Amino acid sequence: MSSHQNYLHLFSQYRVHRETIEQLIESITTSITSAALLDDYNAQIDIAQHLSRQYPFVELLYSVDAGGIQKFNTAFGDHVSERNRRSLSQGSDRSERPYFKLASTAEPDVVMTEPYLSSATHKLSISGVHRFSRLNADTQKQEVLGYLIVNFNLERLISFLNGDEYRRKIHPLFQFIYGIIGGMLILVAGLLVYSAGDLFVGVLYPHRVMATEAFGIVILVTLGLAIFDLGKTIIEEEVLLHKDIHHDGSTRRTITRFMAAILIAVSIESLLLMFKSLLGETGQLQNAVWMLLGAVGLLIGLGIYLKLSRE
Repeated sequence: MSSHQNYLHLFSQYRVHRETIEQLIESITTSITSAALLDDYNAQIDIAQHLSRQYPFVELLYSVDAGGIQKFNTAFGDHVSERNRRSLSQGSDRSERPYFKLASTAEPDVVMTEPYLSSATHKLSISGVHRFSRLNADTQKQEVLGYLIVNFNLERLISFLNGDEYRRKIHPLFQFIYGIIGGMLILVAGLLVYSAGDLFVGVLYPHRVMATEAFGIVILVTLGLAIFDLGKTIIEEEVLLHKDIHHDGSTRRTITRFMAAILIAVSIESLLLMFKSLLGETGQLQNAVWMLLGAVGLLIGLGIYLKLSRE
């Protein structure tokens, strides 16, 4: 069980850490200094696997000639699954790719692309391109030998920078547990609503349902609604949505949704107690007032929290 990656979140994190990401990618790409690697496929495989073990966000690498034609099949790292690997890439024309145009016209030998959706791994990625050149003895000009392209998984890269690599690996287990808890809460809500089935009997035979019993049915339905909303919130926040634990906005959103569910339940219960007091249960009025004041206190506290957390 896993949530779909939030690409808006990734782009936001990329903008925040862009300078650090550029330095890291440039450092890794520049560390590959041997031009002989352009024409050695086995060496490319070894380098790709070595880099992926040292840096889990390195996905693949391959070389292209001066005209942009890929020389060998893509060399994948250890972390790329077999179903996401594209093997038929030798001889592919890369001359129209943005990274090739950037690397062939830019002054530095190492350039980095903007984030893009990789066709090889179907993930949001960044590429570092190392251009290898040599001085032509006849023309005394730099002659391009080829380009080495290293692909980086943006999600893993940001997790690496945040120190979240181990937490990201175990996160699916947490999602599974949250999914079970949320599903059980929704099941309990369904049982409560089922228990309130006497409401239909009251509709068909009004003389069989007393006013106090009708309020009991409303309480069951209201409690079922609150528990269902709580279970739905857990599943949405912890299972279906991508949640950034390093960003205050995610925590603020979760707390707001949980408190809203509690406030609705408490407010409705206090109103039901007030209605009961009008029907003769005078002892319920004081409890209703205290519950309503408690709901107001929760609402004020939530408002203060939201204001302070934004500031």
